[in-house]
Order: sequence, then structure tokens, then C-alpha cells
Amino acid sequence: MAGEQEVRGHRRGAVTAAAEAPRFLVAGAFVLDCLVSTPRLPGWGEDVRADAMRTAPGGKALNQAVTLARLGLPVTAVGAVGTDGVGAAVRAALAGEGVDVSAMTVVPHVPTPVCVVHVRGDGEKAVVWRVPEALAVTGDQVHAAAAATGGPVDAALVTFEFAERAADLVTAAAKAATRVVVNPAPAPGDPAVVAAVAWEQVDILVPNEAEARALLAGRAAARGPAGRLAEAVAETLGVPTVCVTLGERGCVLRTGGATTVHPAVAATVIDATGASDAFTAVLAARLVAGDDPATAVHHARAAAALTVGRVGAYEALPTAGELRELVFGPRRRSG
Repeated sequence: MAGEQEVRGHRRGAVTAAAEAPRFLVAGAFVLDCLVSTPRLPGWGEDVRADAMRTAPGGKALNQAVTLARLGLPVTAVGAVGTDGVGAAVRAALAGEGVDVSAMTVVPHVPTPVCVVHVRGDGEKAVVWRVPEALAVTGDQVHAAAAATGGPVDAALVTFEFAERAADLVTAAAKAATRVVVNPAPAPGDPAVVAAVAWEQVDILVPNEAEARALLAGRAAARGPAGRLAEAVAETLGVPTVCVTLGERGCVLRTGGATTVHPAVAATVIDATGASDAFTAVLAARLVAGDDPATAVHHARAAAALTVGRVGAYEALPTAGELRELVFGPRRRSG
């Protein structure tokens, strides 16, 4: 264990000494979102008229990659799309944001997935999605992407969009990058998925309340108070930094053996679809850049607050200007 802690400490120290603009990989799903604003979900055999319907690039990995790019950070997308027009549009949207798509696999004869997101007026959502096995990201793709960057990778972000690949992706990320950041979303439904992950290779873990309880499934702590989940996850899995997001109740951060509670930034919730992605990306970026945990959480909460106040996921993410203002403060006009 001592040797393991020494290695992990060396990895974290390397980030502190890295260049001013740390390099990121983001591995997960890259899809098209079909967003349906509706007062309620339809029952079987029932027709419900939507308030609005639209499409936009989507996927948790996509949202996180775009947020990092808007922070001005070099980021490489690791995933796959089909050769259809939807896949081309997703890649074009990423490239337009400054995300490196050279490592993305384009798979012939497989349609790029469409994720259907139903959004209620109070911001509550229900999601229907599936990504074909042929488009599931692999550890080999992570290795290849890291090799293609031509420089050190400071952090790799991994989602649970491909739960059965989570263990492989975490291990690949640990070999490819100095830090591993895991957003275990969607919540793992199978405890075997959690058990298979080498959690000692994870540096930063960002679950919401439901995901944290899923990570603790079968243990008494899974039924404990929300304010103790970050501590329980950190101690159970051995991850040094755990931040459990609690929606309008803010978040709880466990790092360095200490737990701190951070209230949410006041915001009018219109659509919470992409808030966790903005939060995860900004928190990871600031921690990897060397910010103290409280400052990193402050920036992440502000990014999430901006996101929930707008409709959609990708289209609701904070702009580059808004993110600059979060980090550096408002620009002063000269003259």
C-alpha cells in the first residue's frame, strides 16, 4: 500500500508541475440528443403534444469535452460515431469547439445513436438511450489517443456510459494520463461493474447522490445520509478526492481526509440535463491546474448554475466568455 500511495502522490505532483494548459482526454459516448420539452411523459398507446422539440450534439463525454475546450484547454475526444450524416455533424460540432477529433473512430454501417431526453417544466428529465456495441469506446482507443497527442496527457475523464467497459477504460486511462477522473454516470445498476474497477487508479470521482449510493450498493453506507456519502465512497473505494453532487442542495467534497459542504449557487432551474457535465469538467480542470479544492468547487458550482438556467445540454453549457469570467473575473473596460 505504501508503494501504491507513493506512485499516486508522484502522479499528482506531476500535474502541479505541468504546463499552464493541461491536456485532457475524454472517453465516452458522442451522440445526437433529441430534446423533448413536455409537461409529462406519455403512457403506452397515448399521444402527448410536446411544448418543443429540437436536436443537438450530446453525450456526457461530449458535453465534458466541449466544456474543457471552452476553458481554453487542449482536449481529445475518445469515442466512436457512424459514417452517417449524424456522425459527421457530431464530429463537426466538436471540431468547431476546438476539440481534437482525430482519435475518434468512424464505424461504417452503424448508425450514430440518438438519445431522447424528455424535459419537464421544472427541469426534471427522463432519458431513453442506447449505444450499439460497435460504437462502445475501448481501452485500446484510449491508448491510441494518448499516443497520438504527441505530448503528456495530464488527465483522462471517463464516464460510465459504457458500464461493461468501465474497468478497462479506467485502467487504460491510468496508463495514459497523470490523473484519472471518473464521472460514474449513468449510475451502475450491477454491483459487479463497481467491483471490477481498479479504484486505486482513480484520483477524482464525481458522482451524484444516486450514483454514489449505487457505488456503495450492498453496504450500510448506501442508505446513510447524503452528507456522509462522499466520505463513505472515499473510504470504501480508496479514492483520494470524491465530490458528491446533490442538485439544489449543493455538493459535498471529501479530499485530504477532510469533508466540506458547499451550498449550490442560487439559480432558476429550467433544465438540469448538462449541469453535472459542466460541473465535472470545470472541477477536474481547476483541480488539475492546481487550484485548491474550495476554489475548484466554487468554479464548478458556478458553471453548473449557468447550465441549469438554460434549455438543453450542449446548447446550455457555459460559453467560453462565461467560463473565462468564472475563472478570471469580469473584464474591466479601459478608458
